Amino acid sequence: MTFSHMHYIETEDKGGAGKYHGAAATGYDEKRGQSDKWLKEQAIIEGMLDDIQPGSWVLDVPCGTGRFFKFYHDKGFIVRGIDVSADMLVQAAQKVIDPMKVRLGQADARALPVQDKCVDASVMVRLTRWLSPEDCQIAFKELQRVSRDRIVITARVANHAHARPVELFTDALEPGWSLAKNEEGYAPEYRILMFKHNAVA
Repeated sequence: MTFSHMHYIETEDKGGAGKYHGAAATGYDEKRGQSDKWLKEQAIIEGMLDDIQPGSWVLDVPCGTGRFFKFYHDKGFIVRGIDVSADMLVQAAQKVIDPMKVRLGQADARALPVQDKCVDASVMVRLTRWLSPEDCQIAFKELQRVSRDRIVITARVANHAHARPVELFTDALEPGWSLAKNEEGYAPEYRILMFKHNAVA
């Protein structure tokens, strides 16, 4: 099953994640990049990936404007960046340091165009609030399908109209996967979750 675009929840901000085109894409980093909550989130996510070996494959979906690309480069990762917005991918392309180690593509997080167990880690940041609970589980199952070792996601789990509780994801765990870390982001209800696979090499 494939999709030509994401089916986002309609919100008062004119279409949810579908708004990230044009000026919303070009101004994305300037609006957020140096905020305390952004920097705290960045540090936690990088910490959850810090022990991965150079040469490992990382899937970043949605990769947005490529906020993690310098970190991935410094760690020596091979990156596949996917986003539904072509305009966000244009911004991300400008942050690619080594084109031999990064490939970008426009696709749907619920139907990833990659093979089973083809990446070591997957990162899904700031997407869950734009998806219905059912679609959050579909996207999360896709990440489990393609990932060998770990998945890092963010979710606002309470006190919000689009809260996505931790149980939404733990209930969608496939055999071999478990919740390994549940850390507070910029607020107690905003969580950064790491899931690990217990497969023995």
